[in-house]
Amino acid sequence: MPGFYVPDLTEHSKEIVISGSEFHHLTHVFRKQVDNRIILTNGKGILADALIRKRTKKSATVKIEKIKKFFQSKPAIGLAFSLLRNKHDHLIVEKATELGVKDFFPFISSRTIKKNSHNSKIRFTKTAIAAIKQCDNAFLPEIHRILHLEELLVFIKQLGYRPVAALEIKLDRRIFNLELDNMDPICLVIGPEGGFENKEIDILAEKADCISLGNHVLRAETAAIAAVAQLMGRHLEKNSKYY
Repeated sequence: MPGFYVPDLTEHSKEIVISGSEFHHLTHVFRKQVDNRIILTNGKGILADALIRKRTKKSATVKIEKIKKFFQSKPAIGLAFSLLRNKHDHLIVEKATELGVKDFFPFISSRTIKKNSHNSKIRFTKTAIAAIKQCDNAFLPEIHRILHLEELLVFIKQLGYRPVAALEIKLDRRIFNLELDNMDPICLVIGPEGGFENKEIDILAEKADCISLGNHVLRAETAAIAAVAQLMGRHLEKNSKYY
């Protein structure tokens, strides 16, 4: 069933009016009609089953039939990634949102090629909204401001995250043997095309845990998705209801 993002939805809502871009998707993309059923998400923990009761040229009125309230599992997963060319960084946001990442930290490092970050945060947010609608995710992740690598490491620690950097160099330490006994959230740090420079690896070795994702050289977007999936698997082993 198609999903739609309605930030005004609450657990007490009985009826909601859908307009703007979501109405466009409702009518022109999915071609939904009166009496069709849809799913709504507010990105803050609420999913709702709804029935379209009325449609005009500019809006649709839907009746809320069932409300489902979700709570974010702990520890949260964060993901820091370098800006990439050709919208590959948007692929990271899309797929990692589907997997359940709660915070995204785009950054610029020495080998980052796409350094023009104008409107990137807005576009990443739109990508994340599309992703939660696609996979019925009750939570819209936060896209944080774009920083340079050293600023990033300070910032994610201020937010309570433990930085874990995935490097291309051969390391025995993997996500599978990270200590996860405490409830500290982990923020995975993924480098740009070409990986981190040596001086950046030295900084990461000092200020973050460093791991390897496997024995193959991975594209940056592949590394990000693989890292999140591996960490999510660890959390699901401990809690099968991890959300």
